[in-house]
Amino acid sequence: MLAALVAVALPSAAQEKEVAEQAPEPPALGTEPANRSLIWTGTGERGLSQTFPEAAVWLELEDGERALGLLYPETRMPPQGAVVLLADEGETAASGLAGAVARALAARGWAVLTLGLEAPSPALQGILAQPLVNAPGQEVNEEAPTESVMIDVMESDTADDLEARYRNRISRALEAGVVELTERGYEAPALLGIGRASIHVTNRILEGASASALVWVAPQFYPADHVDLPERLTSLGIPLLDLHPPGSGGGEPGWSAGEKLMRAGVDGYQRQPIPWFSPPSVALGDAIASRVAAWLESR
Repeated sequence: MLAALVAVALPSAAQEKEVAEQAPEPPALGTEPANRSLIWTGTGERGLSQTFPEAAVWLELEDGERALGLLYPETRMPPQGAVVLLADEGETAASGLAGAVARALAARGWAVLTLGLEAPSPALQGILAQPLVNAPGQEVNEEAPTESVMIDVMESDTADDLEARYRNRISRALEAGVVELTERGYEAPALLGIGRASIHVTNRILEGASASALVWVAPQFYPADHVDLPERLTSLGIPLLDLHPPGSGGGEPGWSAGEKLMRAGVDGYQRQPIPWFSPPSVALGDAIASRVAAWLESR
């Protein structure tokens, strides 16, 4: 039997709404991120830790860095397990769908640790959104960032370094979240990513994280991420649940029929449609949590 987490005050829906009203409106799925600096500035961590002092968990990273997680202990017994949830790009650990899904999972017996996901800076966003010219079936985007933007980026750092620092920081935060839950008695928690967080939770597992399952919620991928993803997923080794909104068409533009078939053929892969409401609501969070909990418990 998994050990239960020590009870702490759950962030309420009202508190989450208050934080969302105080913070800048996060970008919706598929929109451009807000203007941010090149370095990680945190996703409202100081404000969140003050608003949710009992739920705040500071995760120690390398070089003295820390990341804030919000802990939602299970509120139904017996405990079913634990989930590390990475919010969508530009969202905090409590805003958007993160808080709503976490509270609904906690009510179904799952402990959840939520993490915010800093949006990339405009320069890094331009790098990540660059179309892959040599990719089969990839159309050239005439609105892609201009060459002058790339020159400006190169003057301060290389594109690879910018991207590596961004992804590595996210990966380290996810690993720290897994370790935190493991130390609290939960072996191999599931990892769940919303929107553009999907690739980060996937990469963390492919890099060796001890996880029992992977969940994508309305996944979105940058061009460089989805090209070789089907091949990479063949070595995933754990079940994958893909929850997609109606009309999502099976993924980002550029997925060929062969890639879709390859992805669908990954062992343990399951794709399910989910209703979608915009902006995200408590009802949507509950619907997603219901699917996730049922799938996790059915394995």
